[in-house]
Amino acid sequence: MANLKDCSKFNIHDDFYTRKKTWEQIKDYIPKDKIIWEFCLLNSNEQSKKYLQELNFNVVGDRTIDFFNNNLGEILISNIPFSSEIKKKMLKRLVELDKPFIIIMNSMNLFTKYFKEIFKDKDLYFIYPSTKIHYDKYIDGKLIESKNNTSFYSVYVCYKVIDKNIWI
Repeated sequence: MANLKDCSKFNIHDDFYTRKKTWEQIKDYIPKDKIIWEFCLLNSNEQSKKYLQELNFNVVGDRTIDFFNNNLGEILISNIPFSSEIKKKMLKRLVELDKPFIIIMNSMNLFTKYFKEIFKDKDLYFIYPSTKIHYDKYIDGKLIESKNNTSFYSVYVCYKVIDKNIWI
């Protein structure tokens, strides 16, 4: 059996962004009557916020708002960074805020020691897509790359939003 740590090192990029289709596939599970904080916009072109607004959600957030120093909205929704150190801090902050959230993550994170430790006392549920979620790469607000060959599976991690696991 292959061991991931024996594989070549991959460059980790946090500059891949959520497509509208990704939000469309879970729109029926996002409360319409809540103010959403799209909280991972710091280095983005705010495309994810625009997509959620196009789906008729009330969304706050922009590139100037630091997630670690603010507390907005009634439900937090985002595709969090891939880098482990940033991700761990964000997950701990979500627990600290104790608000409903939906985050998109690589499904392999669910099996990590840090994920289990951070969420040990929380009732999490998951929305499992039937296909891989693909991402777009933007630089300076311009779409650079839009490929359908993501090498990993992603999952929607939910807290206080749904009360069972869902396969879509």
